Amino acid sequence: MKVAFVVHQYPPRFSTGTEIYAHRLALALRADGHDVRVFTNEPDPSMSYGLVDDVVDGVPVTRQTFFEGLAPNHSLQSYYSVFLGKAFGRWLDQVQPDVVHVFHLMGLGLSCIEECEMRGLPVYVQLMDYWFLCPTVQMLRFDGSLCDGPDMSSCIECLAPQHYGYQLMRMFAKRETFVEVGEPDQRMIDINNAGMPNTRKALLGRKEFIRSVLEKATSLVAPSLFLRRFFAGHGYDEDHMRHVPYGVDPLPEPIAPIPVEKDVITFGFFGSVNPQKGLEILISAFREYKCERFKLIVHGNMQHFPKYAKRVRAFADMDSRINFLGPFDHSGLSAALSSIDVLVVPSVWYENTPFVVLEAFAAGRPVVASDLGGLSELVVDGKNGRTFTAGDPGSLVSVLADFDENPELVTELAQGIGEVRTLEENARDFLALWEGALASRNGVTEVSS
Repeated sequence: MKVAFVVHQYPPRFSTGTEIYAHRLALALRADGHDVRVFTNEPDPSMSYGLVDDVVDGVPVTRQTFFEGLAPNHSLQSYYSVFLGKAFGRWLDQVQPDVVHVFHLMGLGLSCIEECEMRGLPVYVQLMDYWFLCPTVQMLRFDGSLCDGPDMSSCIECLAPQHYGYQLMRMFAKRETFVEVGEPDQRMIDINNAGMPNTRKALLGRKEFIRSVLEKATSLVAPSLFLRRFFAGHGYDEDHMRHVPYGVDPLPEPIAPIPVEKDVITFGFFGSVNPQKGLEILISAFREYKCERFKLIVHGNMQHFPKYAKRVRAFADMDSRINFLGPFDHSGLSAALSSIDVLVVPSVWYENTPFVVLEAFAAGRPVVASDLGGLSELVVDGKNGRTFTAGDPGSLVSVLADFDENPELVTELAQGIGEVRTLEENARDFLALWEGALASRNGVTEVSS
């Protein structure tokens, strides 16, 4: 089968969860004899527009660059572009895939779905995060609090701090727009449509427009039940969404189980050092609970949010039990996991299904996690890990105290880890979806035995 993967970014330059997942799936499918091609966005400030063909570990990749400054409406360009859609359509005509699987459309736009529909191509759209609902992806307000759903005023407030165009829009959004109705001396207030700048219209209509386009996809794919319910709560048809849990590759190297008796318990934080990951919550709790048998290892990229990372690092440097060791690539995953006894995921946003949790479970390491989003589906309190109230260092302190008072808790929780779903199983589920769609398109009806 020839499969087209569409993703907002791709290795080697980009290597966070979505990109790595798409790449590992491409490798697994190609190893099984399937022809996987990738179409991706490649931000490059030195180019206004261009297409570059590339090969990554044997996977053919086409990278599209577009300078957003050329777009007359940055609000609309952020999620819909006929121009970029047509470029993608020409690529589809060249590649001639049997099916298209979308992982993310940031920087590419929803017109890619329409191009698939016009060609009668089955297209599956993976719900990797909340970008289809939230322009900032993470359903967090500008003050860091959780957001229940987008509206124009709150979205502008969230977007404005980092974008001059949205700062102007925020200023004008606070003004009333008057339009004449009937007699010249009669006026009415219209703050929703008439007289609204196109950028504001594009932002106001973003959520419903995206949903209307995604309804044209063959199906949406939700890795967690939480994410499916969340999107259903925002008007999406739950029957149009398939629940297909993630899987992970076998670890690069085998990892020894945790010894029953340990003098030191090492906790680990793996991930980007940014506000939504909640590292400051973990460090605050760790510093408050002064147990000399505890250590904390932080493996994370400090470059994405340098001011925040610097502040957190300075706070942690006051405690000699906390060590920052920097990020690692896939080849270093086994060594990183073998160096810890418990993984901590203190996120303050609605996580989907963090791959690092699945990888920790595959290594036989229990997980302490905040009680938000898809984390609650993975981490069962008292069975394979512990949960605590998101954003509350005091709640996490109570969990740390349990590990201190019960030294056998680590191994007890490790024994509660069940089978971890593999990437191969995940790929088989996708193949079943794609084959079913192709059979339906070709008028083939499966007959059960």
